[in-house]
Amino acid sequence: MAFKYSNNIVAVEIDELVPRFWTYKNLYQELWRYKDKPFGIKRIEGAFKEGKQLIDFDSLKIQIQEAIGDPRRVDNPLENYFEFDADAVRYYSRFKRAGNSLEGDEQKRYIVNASVMKAVMKLEQARTQERINLKGSLRGITATLVKDVENFNNNLLVNHKSSHNLPASEKQFKKVLNACKMDLYYPLIKDPEGGKINNARKVDDQTEMIFNGLFKNQLHKPTSTEVARSYDSFLNGYAEVYNEATGELYDPKDFKSLSNATIISYINKWENKIATHKARSGDRQVYMGNFKPHHQMDLPTLAGSIISIDDRQPPFVYNTKNDRVWFYLGVDIASQCFTTFVYGKTKEGIIVDFYRQMVRNYTEWGFCLPHELECESSLNSSFKDTLLRPGNMFQEIKIEANNARGKYIERMNGKLRYEVEKSASGWLARPTAKSEANQLSAAKKTIIPYEILVNERLLELEQWNNSPHPEHKLMSRWDYFEKNQNPNLKSTNWQGILPTIGYKTPTSCNGGYVKLQGKKRAIADDGKILTGEALIQQMRVIEGKEFDVYWIDGNDGEVLKALVYMNDKFICEVMEMPRYNRATIERTEADSKALKLQSAYVMSVDAFEKRQRNRIDSIQIIDNTPKTVNSNFKIPNLKRYTPEAEPVEVFADEDQDDDLVYIPKPTAATGWRANF
Repeated sequence: MAFKYSNNIVAVEIDELVPRFWTYKNLYQELWRYKDKPFGIKRIEGAFKEGKQLIDFDSLKIQIQEAIGDPRRVDNPLENYFEFDADAVRYYSRFKRAGNSLEGDEQKRYIVNASVMKAVMKLEQARTQERINLKGSLRGITATLVKDVENFNNNLLVNHKSSHNLPASEKQFKKVLNACKMDLYYPLIKDPEGGKINNARKVDDQTEMIFNGLFKNQLHKPTSTEVARSYDSFLNGYAEVYNEATGELYDPKDFKSLSNATIISYINKWENKIATHKARSGDRQVYMGNFKPHHQMDLPTLAGSIISIDDRQPPFVYNTKNDRVWFYLGVDIASQCFTTFVYGKTKEGIIVDFYRQMVRNYTEWGFCLPHELECESSLNSSFKDTLLRPGNMFQEIKIEANNARGKYIERMNGKLRYEVEKSASGWLARPTAKSEANQLSAAKKTIIPYEILVNERLLELEQWNNSPHPEHKLMSRWDYFEKNQNPNLKSTNWQGILPTIGYKTPTSCNGGYVKLQGKKRAIADDGKILTGEALIQQMRVIEGKEFDVYWIDGNDGEVLKALVYMNDKFICEVMEMPRYNRATIERTEADSKALKLQSAYVMSVDAFEKRQRNRIDSIQIIDNTPKTVNSNFKIPNLKRYTPEAEPVEVFADEDQDDDLVYIPKPTAATGWRANF
């Protein structure tokens, strides 16, 4: 069969010409005879196939060319139906054998086969219809199709520079054709389930499971090489391997002998390491850094949208015991500005102080609390149902359980450590730092007094906030925080946070004032001192009663916000009453407003008292209750004055007891004169 060699040169193998047209001897003689002549049979220089010289098809005589067939001629009936199938391209590019995609060359071969088979089915249908129309027999159609398919490779080579490898046997071709009529693409794939590949594996699933089990479950954390040695001991009968869950004892005869390199390579496969290293790893952060994918997100652009918080110990010591200061920091992600920071020698109570300080700072700056919080779970999990319930202090809460990459502040802490603190005196390197510049040096460890250490770290935070914003170089981080506040933030929910982080003080209300921190404070609500009916309604509840006040102080030590709770129920707010100057001549505009407010506060109570007094009718009572029980005790020589007895008509009564009965003398409520 002639075929296209290159640059429109068609080649013929010698075996195609011998013994059909020449003997080997005669052929080589003719090749030698016409070697240097411009006509006659010619070799293709440098072209060999299976060690035999290829002959130039165009140098052959016309009758020989016609007998062999010129592959450049397109006279195959399949050419009228053939076109590359786009669905086949999509199908084979997505198909996976035993979890693996098909190789590129294999995909191309199946695409050509499927496209040819699709053309064959169209040609078969056309020939069948033609024979029916001519009332001919349908027998032998498959044989003609096989011949056309075999010859169609010439057309594919000439026109499409490709070829198919469909069966040349009529029996096998018919089997494939029938299968393709049910599903065009799947039957053309060789070993689609990957059974032959799996059967050829030296390491089956059970053997691989033993490798992983030996690597994962032993207490001393063996290396891959040790597992390979243990497996060899098992095969040689020196060790027993069993399933701890089922008690099954494995038989060495059921397993193959493997090289150490093979065992180590299987243990180090990613799909095995991701499971075994999870159980063996003592450092969760290292494991997640190696195996766990992380989220990729865009940073917010508005301050207050989200704050990221975490604790850290700056790399400095303040005593000979190598103790380090504990800081708890909060960074606004959009501005990268540290907005809240507290410190202490221990972590005890630091988280409550942190949230108090956040409330103080944001309130005094006049900003709303951040919309969302991003924090770690160790110190914050206890507040999930109180302070950190969505809607109390923040609207959204994201608690990361021991996931350093999940908190943005970890990046800022790293920048503080290596870009700000590293140049400071007494800085300590990490023992496991990867970069040589960040590793331990030969310098002697420096001890910094506690007060100086804290002061220097706070100065560094101040410097950080005043440094340029990374995206807006002309603005500091603090300026960006101030000028780009999110306009959709919600006001502070004091009722949701003060019962958790506020200070608790038992007190009472007397005369319309609640005493707190040595000052009498007025009844208020929503940041305004109440007057009129609103004041009276609250006084009905708390006046003369005892209750609890939850309050928080500001950075100046004064009460920032105070709320009244009675039986764990919110009642009202209390605020310090604004004062005014006693001397009229010295009063300012603020004094005038304070005077007006205090007057309205007092008049509200006076007006209520007057209304209540006018509602009461003039009602009296005559009390005839006896003052004494009897008159058995008498003091001698006392003059007793009794009112003159009025004549009383006495009726006889046989049943009346003759004994005297003491009858108390009624007294009239007519004043002291009635006694004389």
